[in-house]
Amino acid sequence: MSDQVIQQKAEENVFLCLKHLEKIYPNGEKAVHDFSLDISKEEFIVIVGPSGCGKSTMLRMIAGLEDITSGDIYLEGELLNYKPSKDRKMAIVFQSYALYPQMNVFDNIAFPLTINKYPMPVRCGELFFWGEIQRKLAQDADAVCKALREEAESRKSKRARAEKFALRCGISAEAANLLLELYRECGGTETGADWKEKIAEKVEAGKRELAEKGAAADEEYYLVDENGKHLIENRKLTAFEIKQRVFETAEKLDLVPYLDKLPRELSGGQMQRVALGRAIIKNVPIFMMDEPLSNLDAKLRLTMRSEIVKLHHKIGATTIYVTHDQTEAMTMATRIVVMSRGFIQQIGTPKEIYNDPANIFVAQFIGSPSMNVFEAQYEKDGIINLGGMKICGGEKLRQIHDEFYKNASKEFEAMLENFDGAAQEKLLQILSCTGESKKFGKVGVKKEKGLKKLFSLFKKQPAENVADKQAEIVREKCGQLARYTNSDHKVLLGIRPERVLIEKCEEGKDYTGRSVVMPTVCELLGGEYNIHFDFCGQDVVANFDAKQTISVNDRIAVSFLPEDIFLFDPVTGKRFF
Repeated sequence: MSDQVIQQKAEENVFLCLKHLEKIYPNGEKAVHDFSLDISKEEFIVIVGPSGCGKSTMLRMIAGLEDITSGDIYLEGELLNYKPSKDRKMAIVFQSYALYPQMNVFDNIAFPLTINKYPMPVRCGELFFWGEIQRKLAQDADAVCKALREEAESRKSKRARAEKFALRCGISAEAANLLLELYRECGGTETGADWKEKIAEKVEAGKRELAEKGAAADEEYYLVDENGKHLIENRKLTAFEIKQRVFETAEKLDLVPYLDKLPRELSGGQMQRVALGRAIIKNVPIFMMDEPLSNLDAKLRLTMRSEIVKLHHKIGATTIYVTHDQTEAMTMATRIVVMSRGFIQQIGTPKEIYNDPANIFVAQFIGSPSMNVFEAQYEKDGIINLGGMKICGGEKLRQIHDEFYKNASKEFEAMLENFDGAAQEKLLQILSCTGESKKFGKVGVKKEKGLKKLFSLFKKQPAENVADKQAEIVREKCGQLARYTNSDHKVLLGIRPERVLIEKCEEGKDYTGRSVVMPTVCELLGGEYNIHFDFCGQDVVANFDAKQTISVNDRIAVSFLPEDIFLFDPVTGKRFF
C-alpha cells in the first residue's frame, strides 16, 4: 500500500481535527502555540502537563468556552470555530462537580434535557403511535398481552400504569396510553381479536388522512420530504423520555439507589458520577473532562479511573481528558499529548511516550518515580563517562551523535540567518523543553509595548529588547552546537528507576566496575522498594524487589546497561540516543 493511500485512509478516519490552534490573551500572553491534532472516533485522548501549560485553555477552546485567536476546529469536516458551545455536540465535566444543591440526583442528571430542544424526526401524530403498537404486537403479541392485562388491572395512577407498561414493552408512553384505553373500551379482552382489528383500522385511517394532506411517511410513520429524507423539528423531550434516559444513565453509573438524594448526602465519588451522568445523558459523540478526579482521595481516584475507562468503552464515545497526573495519562489514554508552556512536546501512545521520549521534558514528566537524569561527559570514541563509571556506546553511538549535532547546527544556523516570528516560536518551544523559557517570564508583545511606553514617560528605555535577547540565545546555542560536534562535551544521561541495576552487597564478593553506595531511604511499597541513594552528587531512585529485605544500613552495588540509558542534548533538550 502506497504512502498516499495510507495518508488518505488516515484522513478519512479523522473525527475531530484541530488545526494550528493558538490562544493569545489581551495582554499579549500566548497560552497555546500552534496546537494541531487529529482525533479518531472512540479514541481516549489525554492532554497532560504541569499547571499553566495551556491544557485546560485548549479544552475550553474545543468546547467553545474560550475564543480561538487563530486556527480551525473541524468535527466530521464541519467547521466549529463560530458555533456556540451548545451546538457543538460535546459535553464537558469540570474539576468542580457544579451540581445544583437544591436538586436531587435525578433532577441534576435530567437538567440538560429539560432546558434544551433537540432535533428529532417529525412523527405523523397518532398514526405514529398506532404503527408502533402494531409492530410491537407482530414481534411478541403474548408478552404485550400479558403486560397489558397486568398493568390495566393494577391500582397505580393512570400515568404510572402507562409508564410501567411502556417500559415493559419498549414502546413510547403515548402508545402505551392509547393501548390501555383501547383495552378498556373492548372490555378487557386481551386475547380477543376485536381490539387488534381496531388497531388496524386506526392505522388505515391515519394513512388515508396522511394521503389527503399530500404528505409522505416512511414505514415507521416519520414524515419524509420528496427525497425520502426525514423532516426534522426541534422539540423538548417528554417527561417519560427524560425519565427513561435518566434511568438508563443511572444504571450505567450505579446511581439508581441515589436518584432521590441531594448532593450533600453523597460521597465525593458519587458526586463525580452524577457529574459524569449529566454529561452522558446528552448523548453527544464527544466527552471532555477537565481534571475530574483531582478532588478525590487516592483510593477513590484509582477506582474512578477504571470506571471512566469502562464507561468510555461502553458508550463508544470519543473522550478528551485533561490532567496533570501522568499516572492517569499512562493508564487511561489511547494516545497522550504532552504539553509544556503552551507547546506540544510529544504525541504518542503511552508505550511510545514512556519508552521513546522525544526530549528531556517528556522523559522526566512521564514516569513515577521520575526518570533519573545526570550530567555526564561524552567522549569522542563513543564512551559516556558518568562519575568515573564508563558506559561504552561504541561506533553506533558515535555515528548517531555526529549526525545529530551536524543537523542541529544547521537548524540553528538557519534560524539565525532569518530570525523571524517562526524562528522565535521554534526557540520558545526549545526553551519550554529545556526549562529556560522562564527567563522571559510572561511578557507578551502587547505588554512589551506597554512597558516601552511607560519607560518613555520617564525618558528611559528598556534595558533590552526581548527579540534581541532571543536572537542572542540562538547565537549562543549555535556556537555550543558547533563545538559539541567535534569535541568532548556535557550530555544529559537518563535512566528509569526500574532499569537501575542494584545488588545487595555480600562480604567477600568482588564488585569491580560497579559503584558501591549506601541507601539513604528505603520506601517499601508492598511488592517492591523505592531505594534512594546519593550518586554523582544527586539523589537517585531505583526499584528493588521486596523479596529481599534491605535497609539504610546495607551496602548496594549499582550499575547501568548501555541499552537502558537515554542521552539528551543539553542545548536543545532533544534525545539523540
